[in-house]
Amino acid sequence: MAIFVPVARIVILAAALCCGLARANAHPSELSPSSKNDGDDGKRVSSEPFGRQLTTAPLNDFSAKWAELQSRILAEQGMLAACRSGQESCPAAARLFLRIIELGRQHEGRARLGEINRAVNLSIKPVSDWAQYGTADFWSAPLDTLRTGAGDCEDYAIVKYVALRDAGVTPDDLRLVIVRDVRRNVEHAVVAVRNNDEWLILDNRTLMMVNADEARHYFPLFMLDERGVRAVWTAARR
Repeated sequence: MAIFVPVARIVILAAALCCGLARANAHPSELSPSSKNDGDDGKRVSSEPFGRQLTTAPLNDFSAKWAELQSRILAEQGMLAACRSGQESCPAAARLFLRIIELGRQHEGRARLGEINRAVNLSIKPVSDWAQYGTADFWSAPLDTLRTGAGDCEDYAIVKYVALRDAGVTPDDLRLVIVRDVRRNVEHAVVAVRNNDEWLILDNRTLMMVNADEARHYFPLFMLDERGVRAVWTAARR
């Protein structure tokens, strides 16, 4: 029978997504695919990263965390607008973020995604939230992350998500994805971007981009975008 990720699982993730926090859960064996037929050749094109079906996650701390982050991102957009207008007091982090966006805009397609992925990865050093903020999990807005030059996996992903959006990637082609890395048995955050007929994964662990279907060690748990938080449906067998 089909079940979706339980609310308790969402609350646990909201409390502590540390990009290195070990989990003891068994590896889920199956997921329900979500795809569409693209043309007369019968080719299946996934409508979501990893080809999964999604359901709106219940309102909880995890959804609230994403919503609160959007308000801080919106405030930073005002600062970026002032910088674009030539304001002399533009902070260094804002100038760096605008350079990353402009670097992406100088390219098209996969090259745009690769340039932004590389620029963000090289602008931030990996540091845990415990070391930086003294808490298990804190989602930093892009300019705050670039100001400190440090962050954990979701901080990298948030910077990329906003930079790609500002560089012209349409919201329907962009997701921030919470996954479980089944090799390391930890939760992790990446960005998925649809380019032509494939979803590409942008990861702080590598400068290479891979097709989501080839990232078999990543088991998707939640998709975050402008629509909010959506949970991935799983299939349980009796």
